[in-house]
Amino acid sequence: MEVPSPAHQKRMRDIVETAARVFRRDGYDAGSLDDVAAELDLRKASLYHYVDSKAQLLYLVFDRAITLALERLDELAQLSDPRERLEALIAHQVRIIAEEPSLFAVFFDSRPRLADEFEDAIHSKERRYMRHYAEAVQGCIDAGVLPKINSRFGAQAILGMTSWVYKWVTPQDDTDELTADLVRLVLGEHDAG
Repeated sequence: MEVPSPAHQKRMRDIVETAARVFRRDGYDAGSLDDVAAELDLRKASLYHYVDSKAQLLYLVFDRAITLALERLDELAQLSDPRERLEALIAHQVRIIAEEPSLFAVFFDSRPRLADEFEDAIHSKERRYMRHYAEAVQGCIDAGVLPKINSRFGAQAILGMTSWVYKWVTPQDDTDELTADLVRLVLGEHDAG
């Protein structure tokens, strides 16, 4: 069988989501495969049927986070109006991180722990992600929506601001209000959609 069965794919999603919760709660160094297996009500040996190592499991958490974030971003990057596109990218970043705080907490906090063998795959997706933001910032500069700045610096500033919401956003916070406020910080008095 070339493509894993739906049951296998679901189990992998469950494993990755559980690992993200364990690594967020305990930290990558302290969280173990035993902890992940216990939360899934599996034996550790059964977990090894799905993953080869803790390092591979961390990579799978990273890949899930960046792939999930890229899925909609590729579509939003096609918006032709520069302001609308940047608003949509800001909103996307805030919402995806607020919806998946465990995935992104592990992604950002455990970045130095990613094994070298997985670095190229993640870094390639990160570059693609950053390129969308830099192009959107440059589009706003060209349209006179933003002042003349280095588009890469602007993109990094936006991503820095929006990525850190996982550190302080709570389930009670209104994500739409947060998104609108962050859009106003970047683009002025125009509401996000």
